[in-house]
Amino acid sequence: MKKTIKTNHGEIKTPAFMPDATYGSIKTVSFNDVKKAGIKEIVTTTLHIEQKVGSIYIKKFGGIHKFFKWDRPILTDSGGWQVFSLINSPKSNGKNKLTNAGCTFVDPSTGKTSLLTPENSIQIQLNLGSDILTVLDIPIDPTISLEERKKATTLNSLWAQRAKKYFDQNKLPGQLLGAVIQGGDDFELRKQSAKDLAELDFDLYNFGGIPLYSEVSWKYDYPQGLYREMLHFVKSLIPDDKISYAMGVGMPDDIAYCVDIGWDLFDTVLPTRNARHGFLFVSEGQGDATRSYKSPFDDSKLSKKSFSYDILHLRNKRYEFDENPVDVNCTCECCKSVSRAYLRYLIRIKEPAGFRLATIHNLTFYANWVNKLMISISN
Repeated sequence: MKKTIKTNHGEIKTPAFMPDATYGSIKTVSFNDVKKAGIKEIVTTTLHIEQKVGSIYIKKFGGIHKFFKWDRPILTDSGGWQVFSLINSPKSNGKNKLTNAGCTFVDPSTGKTSLLTPENSIQIQLNLGSDILTVLDIPIDPTISLEERKKATTLNSLWAQRAKKYFDQNKLPGQLLGAVIQGGDDFELRKQSAKDLAELDFDLYNFGGIPLYSEVSWKYDYPQGLYREMLHFVKSLIPDDKISYAMGVGMPDDIAYCVDIGWDLFDTVLPTRNARHGFLFVSEGQGDATRSYKSPFDDSKLSKKSFSYDILHLRNKRYEFDENPVDVNCTCECCKSVSRAYLRYLIRIKEPAGFRLATIHNLTFYANWVNKLMISISN
């Protein structure tokens, strides 16, 4: 079901894809490039912004939209994912800790010790002036004991309660708040997390995935299909009138699946990160390997349509003399201005101009892909 999310910087028509402006920028491209690619909203990383420039500075400057010169919606995360990776990093040596109060961690770039709490995570985001804020959450390491996972899920709910209270007391009109449903690979813990958070009445409910930095992967270490099964299960726990945000999703066919089952928002670093490695998303028949989404649901609005695309590995030698554009069906700056051979050369020598063009193409592909899905569910 399509939704319209009203924010202080415009409406978000769902389904919507948000590229990650991790450190306050989308690597190798300008925000003007991002707009031209068809992107209408972005997500940025609270903790990295606080560490690199400071939210007080941005507040004095006039807010994150003025600082970025981006007049469209901005969603900020809580910093929980980044702190989790610091806590579980082999380099932590016990310096980074998780307590009832919050997360204590050492900034690896400065050596400074900081405490991130549910309250000051919200305050940082309020200083930034983002449109959609996210409560501090606790991603769950699936290798820990069941008892530890239960404690982490309970603490995730308690932190959400504290964050919601602080937000309600300090928010500006029009700002929205999302909570993150955690529980790892345990269906009962996910159900409990969703129940706890629903009682607090958030604007958004987000899917918290298995941590990126865990040694356990849903892709390689779990029964085939569990990732999508869990996405489907968690979506069923979210009230239909609330906004749902599938954090970290993902490949285009995974996004199609999530749209099929009703998720509204998505973000991933895949189009931008992969672009810098010459890994490009193109129309079916234009690349090296085809991936498709076929709906498993009889009543799906996507079931009678084809959702296929190709992956192009531009660094392959076969493209050394290829005079064709990256994708003959694409009208982005990359596809209109350079050949595959030349872009391959630029990427191989790590020329920023090549990274920029490849990133513009992948962002354009994602914007067009989600727009195609939106049109399909509207018909």
